[in-house]
Amino acid sequence: MYVSLLSSQQDGRDYVSIGRVKVMTRWRASANPGSRAEREAAIKALQREAEEFGADAVVDVKFEIDGVKGADIDGVALQRVTVSGLAIRFAAAA
Repeated sequence: MYVSLLSSQQDGRDYVSIGRVKVMTRWRASANPGSRAEREAAIKALQREAEEFGADAVVDVKFEIDGVKGADIDGVALQRVTVSGLAIRFAAAA
């Protein structure tokens, strides 16, 4: 499956947007940086999610960091990575 950070598919093929898909990694201590394997697993999970909707590709992939540490909660600050993208299906050839 084609995955791109760019906002559109670049090889000139027509496509139909299916919709945005989103996955989140597990919560972890914010002092512990995420590993490359964790980021790759997030992309693979995004691909699987898009495939469930019949997508051929995911474009406009974006990464966000969510964090939680309330002023009234003692403990370790947590964070997770959220990955989202636009699932697309290539148009049938004429």
